[in-house]
Amino acid sequence: MAATDKNYYDILGVGSSASLDEIKKSFKKLARKHHPDAGGDEAQFKEISEAYDTLSDAKKREEYDVFLKYGGFAGGAAGGAWGGRGQQGNWQTVTDFGDMGAWGSIFESMRSGEGAFGTQWDFPEMKARGRDVKVTLEVSFDEAFAGAEKRVTLNTGEGKTKRTQQLAIKVPKGAVDDSKLRYKGKGGAGKKGGANGDLIVTLKLKPHELYTRQGADVLFDLPVSFAEAALGASIVVPAPDGSKVKLRVPKGTQEDAVLVIKGKGAPRARSKNESSGDLKARIHIVVPKNLNEEQTAALEAYASADDPNELRPSFPTVESTKGA
Repeated sequence: MAATDKNYYDILGVGSSASLDEIKKSFKKLARKHHPDAGGDEAQFKEISEAYDTLSDAKKREEYDVFLKYGGFAGGAAGGAWGGRGQQGNWQTVTDFGDMGAWGSIFESMRSGEGAFGTQWDFPEMKARGRDVKVTLEVSFDEAFAGAEKRVTLNTGEGKTKRTQQLAIKVPKGAVDDSKLRYKGKGGAGKKGGANGDLIVTLKLKPHELYTRQGADVLFDLPVSFAEAALGASIVVPAPDGSKVKLRVPKGTQEDAVLVIKGKGAPRARSKNESSGDLKARIHIVVPKNLNEEQTAALEAYASADDPNELRPSFPTVESTKGA
């Protein structure tokens, strides 16, 4: 038995009058917490198992209780006389078993590590839950937008329990980047009858050449001419669901303004009312690099009627050279 100042009842956290059901309940709780497969300490798990092996057996428990009565823990080590040795290398405290009747022969045999409480202990093999398997699955913008079914190949288990399986993964409509899907019991195999672990799939959305996602909203850049931004315009734009929608650009629209088309974004994942986000157009005003004669004349006429200083009210009044 491992060195400790606790007796078997203390190790299991029960009183000396605890019933068998109470002992079993406490053992199961502690075993789940301290089992090595669950990340627990192996020495502590063995100590718990040793205590349970004794206290769950009526005959062993009776012998153990008698031994406690006769000073088995005088040395402060977890066994004291019960599996340990005193300062002189002999059994602690109890040295003469002659007046103990039938118990005397039991304790005499324990001196040499024999009998029910000898040095050979069998620890029950506990069932353990299988490990969770985590995978990353890349999906396109369209697959995440409309939903899709993908297949993944998994290799789980080790040795004789190793297995290869193909699983269908259902990507929900409106799935967002880094969202996680959990499939119960599709992970690593359990041990000794324990439950299988889970499969956890993390979705990664591939970039789209036109659209980006902001949750259920879909954002894209819309180039417009100076005239469209200044005078206003009606522009037909593509929506991510494949349809075409008309977008009104108001007069005087500025660079980086965001115009919203309600309900034309992505479906809201697992939404009960099947609502969708919005489609958002971010305005980018394009300044022409080359003008033909007609365009040049038109802009010059505009410039002659324009006062650029109105754009710069906090600047000192300066003279600008138009067309420089």
